[in-house]
Amino acid sequence: MDINPVAFNLFGKIEIRWYGILIAIGLVLAVVLSYYIAKYRQLKADEIINFAPFAIIAGIIFARLLHVVVNWTFYAAHPSYIFAYRQGGLAIQGAAIGGIIALIIFSKVRKIDFWAYADCIVPGLAIAQAIGRWGNFFNQEAFGRPTSSRIGIYIAPENRPPDYINSEYFHPTFLYESIANFILFGILIFMHYWFKKRPGKYPNGLILNAYLIIYSLYRIFIEAYRIDSSYVGPIKVVYIISGLIIITSLIITNILVNRFNTRKKEKESAEEEK
Repeated sequence: MDINPVAFNLFGKIEIRWYGILIAIGLVLAVVLSYYIAKYRQLKADEIINFAPFAIIAGIIFARLLHVVVNWTFYAAHPSYIFAYRQGGLAIQGAAIGGIIALIIFSKVRKIDFWAYADCIVPGLAIAQAIGRWGNFFNQEAFGRPTSSRIGIYIAPENRPPDYINSEYFHPTFLYESIANFILFGILIFMHYWFKKRPGKYPNGLILNAYLIIYSLYRIFIEAYRIDSSYVGPIKVVYIISGLIIITSLIITNILVNRFNTRKKEKESAEEEK
C-alpha cells in the first residue's frame, strides 16, 4: 500500500501534508466543541473563541519544543529539522502544558475561572488528539513493534528503523491511541453531563485532572509497544513525563476537593448562624 504524506501541492510549489490538514481539522473541531460545552455549562462561551488563538499558538510551540528537547541528540546533529514541524514531531504533553500556561495567563487577564474553562476545553483536546494521530499514519511514524497479527500495518522500508529493516508489519500504536482518545472524549463528556445535573456537588478542575490522569495511564501502556521512544538512561521519557503528570494531577485533585469541601462547610455554617 503506497501512502503519500502529501495531500496536494498548492500552486505546484507548496506541499500540503495530511499531517497538517488533520491537525488543523482537530484544532477547529476542538474550538467548536469547547464553545458549545462552555454554553452547556452556562459560562461565557465567547471567551473560548477569544482564547483559541493563544491556545493554538502556545500548544504548537510547546508541543514542538518538548519533542525537540527529548530528541535533542538528533536535532543537535540536524538543526535544520527543528522547524520542520509539518513532517511530524509534536509532543502532546507539550501541547497540554503550553495550553495550560496560556489559559492561566488568559484567565488572570480576563478574570475568569481557570478550572471551569479548562474543564470545558479538554474534551475537544481529546478529539483533536484522536484525529491528529492519523497524521502519523500518513507519515508512517509512531508505530510499534513488529507483529504478525491482522491488525498490523505495513511500513515501507525507508520508514523502518534499521534494527527492524526486515520486518514488514508493525503495531499501529497511533490507531490504539486514537481509539483511546475517542473513548476518553466520551468519558469527559459524560462527566460534564453528570456534573451539570448535580450543581454544587463537585469542584471545577476535576474533568481537567481526569483527562490528564487517564491519558497518561493509557499512554504509558501504549508506549510499551513503541520502538521510537526517547530514553533517559534505561527509562522511556514518556514514562517519566506521564508519571509526573499523574502524581501532580492527583495532588491537585486532592487540593481542589478539600478546598471545595471546606468552603462548602463554611457556607453551610454561615447560613445556619443566620
